[in-house]
Amino acid sequence: MNTYKITFSYNGSGFFGWQKQIDQKSIQGEIEKVVQKISKSQDIQVVGCGRTDAGVHAVKQVTRVKMPLKIEEDSLKNALNSLLPESIRASHVEMAHDDFQPVYDAKSKTYRYVFSLKKIANPFLKDTVSFIGKDINLTKMNEACKIFIGRHDFEGFSTKGTPVKTTIREITRCHIFKENINYGPGLSEDVYIFEVSGSGFLKQMVRLVVSAIWSYAEGKIEERDILNQFNNSSENKIAPTAPPQGLYLFDVQY
Repeated sequence: MNTYKITFSYNGSGFFGWQKQIDQKSIQGEIEKVVQKISKSQDIQVVGCGRTDAGVHAVKQVTRVKMPLKIEEDSLKNALNSLLPESIRASHVEMAHDDFQPVYDAKSKTYRYVFSLKKIANPFLKDTVSFIGKDINLTKMNEACKIFIGRHDFEGFSTKGTPVKTTIREITRCHIFKENINYGPGLSEDVYIFEVSGSGFLKQMVRLVVSAIWSYAEGKIEERDILNQFNNSSENKIAPTAPPQGLYLFDVQY
């Protein structure tokens, strides 16, 4: 078997997340179908560095692909992009060691969550930006960001999913900044970008953290509520889960 380290970017709109599911369209499922076609074999394996949820996007989904066919990297990239849906692109391909593990070898991951305070969604950005309709202050949001930096038990900021050995994660960077994004000729939108980096993330952790930050900035919760939520059960939440549209797996470091 030949092992490839392949980075994919995708728009998650219209997909039921990364993980392959029966009778549901998934990113992993689409990639597997194409790899089987290219290799002319059912004996293939596609493993991603993170399982993004339905409607969530990725700029850098690092993936291990194993297949019997040996092919030059650029040729494989071109073949993938010629057969995959337009919303999924292979951006980088390289040969990898047989023991490469995209999840466990990752040293850190960075997610970005893009949102607007407007109540009315821009129809051109409705699938890639969350329009939350809240009047909240950037300084207050960044106050809340600081609370999450460090090593904490994030069970209370997660939902049940694949069993994990521990719910303790370390956040090394967490901040929000304002940005003007261009999405067409003469078209732009003011948005806020929440960026968080850490050793790893639990299911829906980023969306629950960003919603807690919004609630703090609105005055609905205080610092002690966030601190108390660490070590708390995943059944109890201090804020609703933020919508999926604005979330991106942005970078992975090895």
